Amino acid sequence: MKLIGTYLSPYARRVAAAMISRGLPFDHEAVNGYLEFETASRYNPVAKVPSLVLDDGEVLVDSTAILDYLNELTPSRPLIPERSKARRTTLKLAAIGCGVCEQAANLAFRGRDVPETEARRWRSQILGGLRALDEAAREHAPLRTPPLDAAAITAIVALEYVARTNPDLDALPLVPALAGLAAEYREAAPFALTRPAA
Repeated sequence: MKLIGTYLSPYARRVAAAMISRGLPFDHEAVNGYLEFETASRYNPVAKVPSLVLDDGEVLVDSTAILDYLNELTPSRPLIPERSKARRTTLKLAAIGCGVCEQAANLAFRGRDVPETEARRWRSQILGGLRALDEAAREHAPLRTPPLDAAAITAIVALEYVARTNPDLDALPLVPALAGLAAEYREAAPFALTRPAA
């Protein structure tokens, strides 16, 4: 398999981290969808990353769809539980993490070009999402359930993304449980091998 997308993208990074966490081998082409539109559009008609090229040539797009496929490959260590409340919780928390990343990107790259009311809304969405993930990262809470699932991987990637792209938010002290979870896994291969250079 080949993963298309720079790890500057939290969506590509969460896919790579998930693959590494489950020992799934892959090649990586660090395409930036903004800077390398033509290359990205060869894999995805809307030129967004990540894309995953399967061994038979099929191309999957969107990190959630890719994680769903990867989940099929790892039934003994699922990234997403098969059914029940655990599945719904994992999907909900992963969606919150993706929402945090989306608004963090908006704030970092467009925050100076929009009315302050819009930037304030993005900040509130980021912090609201991080607080929800923080609740889920407390002892015996869903993000603490081993092995790391799609939600925990996304939460850690989201927190690091916010800290890198919006350092003025100073988010880490506001979410001690989530920050603690991220610190525990900071040097673990799924995160250490995919962390963008500062």
